[in-house]
Amino acid sequence: MQTRLARIISLVFHPLIMPPLGLLLLFNSGTYLDFLSYGQKRAIFLILITGTTILPLSLAPVMLFQRIISNLRMDDHRERVLPLVITVVFYIFTWYMLARINVPGLINIYVITASLTVLLCTLVSLIWKISLHMTALGALAGMLLAIAFRFGINLQLYLVIIFLAGGITGWARLTLKAHTPAQLYTGYLSGAAIAFFLMFSF
Repeated sequence: MQTRLARIISLVFHPLIMPPLGLLLLFNSGTYLDFLSYGQKRAIFLILITGTTILPLSLAPVMLFQRIISNLRMDDHRERVLPLVITVVFYIFTWYMLARINVPGLINIYVITASLTVLLCTLVSLIWKISLHMTALGALAGMLLAIAFRFGINLQLYLVIIFLAGGITGWARLTLKAHTPAQLYTGYLSGAAIAFFLMFSF
């Protein structure tokens, strides 16, 4: 029962779901992005979810068929390198497409932050297995903290939800024996630090 629940939690908070989720949080965070029209928000969301979620996911069956990865969990950290490199390319492409339509600066730096976070995971994966789940959730927490401090907005509810999501996801990854505590903490803190610094500074 615990294993099944842990698998469900790992799926619900999959790293590739985090970029569009973070964008939705940005759209409803009380910043100047609230004044974008529905059409503008829809266009930005569709571009981002295509480049950061749909395209990377679409390559998973191909990589399995070509035996680039042995399974979707990618238990060996070395198996993660090529999929992560491709994901970074998709993220940069997403940033380029959004820049062409002159998106607000906050969204621009958000996509750059996501790209650099994945790049960090790629480099670490060359030698070690960092938790992608926790890195993504840490980045969301760091982003929300930065927005709250930068714009003086009360995002307490969002932060509580994201912190809880991080806690239960960490439990799930440990239950599945997918990571060690060090891999979880390193991922979460790295993601949070990168996101907070970039989102607060630019």
